[in-house]
Amino acid sequence: MKRILVCGLVPDIGGLEKIVVDFYNHIDTSEFELEFLLQGSEDVEFSEHFKKLCHNPLVVHRIPKLRPHMKQALKEWDSFFKKNAHRYDILWSNQNGLTHLEFLKLAKKYGIEKRIVHGHCATADKFYRFVHPVNRLFVGKYATDFWACGTEALNHFYHGNEREKALVIHNAIEVEKFLYNQEMQAQLRKEYHIPEDCLVVGQVSRLYEKQKNQSFCVKVFSEIVKKEPNSRLVFIGRGDTSFLENVAKEYGVADKVIFTGLTTNVGKMLNLLDVFFFPSHFEGLPIVLIEAQANGLPVVTANHLPDARILGNYDNSLSLKDSLEDWADKILLVRDHRELDTEKVKQLIDENGYEIESATKQLEKLFDEP
Repeated sequence: MKRILVCGLVPDIGGLEKIVVDFYNHIDTSEFELEFLLQGSEDVEFSEHFKKLCHNPLVVHRIPKLRPHMKQALKEWDSFFKKNAHRYDILWSNQNGLTHLEFLKLAKKYGIEKRIVHGHCATADKFYRFVHPVNRLFVGKYATDFWACGTEALNHFYHGNEREKALVIHNAIEVEKFLYNQEMQAQLRKEYHIPEDCLVVGQVSRLYEKQKNQSFCVKVFSEIVKKEPNSRLVFIGRGDTSFLENVAKEYGVADKVIFTGLTTNVGKMLNLLDVFFFPSHFEGLPIVLIEAQANGLPVVTANHLPDARILGNYDNSLSLKDSLEDWADKILLVRDHRELDTEKVKQLIDENGYEIESATKQLEKLFDEP
């Protein structure tokens, strides 16, 4: 039995958290025991949504956030690792950027032999852009294993010897949960009062303009409506809707934009859409692009994002600098290109390494390596 301390997750469920939960749900718990380290108050807990998605027991330890009282926080972090490090064989540090190396430093200091840094993002915001390149110079001093969710993320996280050693661990899914279901599509359209012959464009994502660029979706959609008035834009995910509601009003499409809120069943909700539209500013290798393709959806995304192409109806030919009309025309062009052959979809996802059972076996082998 190997015991693994998992770091870098937040209490609510985002893409990174979902990836780790999916692996945990499929890992051999007779061979690997996972425990989770959360930053926050003494009573911080994983959200109910997170708990519903996780099928295995959640053993959670808590340490304070680094900011605003960094000196005191680091003392408590040191105390936790000093007291508990002997219990763990592996540290698995999941990171969207190398904002700090403290987990790795403390794990090394107190004797955790295998220290994995797992990069989940291929670009970064302004703060990460300053800190990340500096920490990238030193990550090899503290980590023993270097993983990334894709080639772009690998190149973003590592250089030199670390890049040579680094491995790509695909963000994998349970394909059967995401396959297209026409009856479910009809049911969902009835539930959300969308006519059956309506073009439905949308995405599954938290509402986070800084990264996800969802105002751009609204602006492009306003161009779609000029050419196809019988259309809807659907945002599936949690977050404050007020900003996007105001943008929709400004562009005259408020009556055609739908916010479903949080869902615990992404596979079900993807059936609602005809086109998956994802023009983020930055990503790693978004698990949702794999899920959308498992549903057979044509995907329209930006050319600066990591290429997650599995199906032939995946399009990343446009830049965010291209006109709103160009984006609208692209979406209208692929609207009827859903892949309906579910056996073909399953085969292609497996062949490309995104099937969860195969990916978990790879993970287990790597955990077992000295």
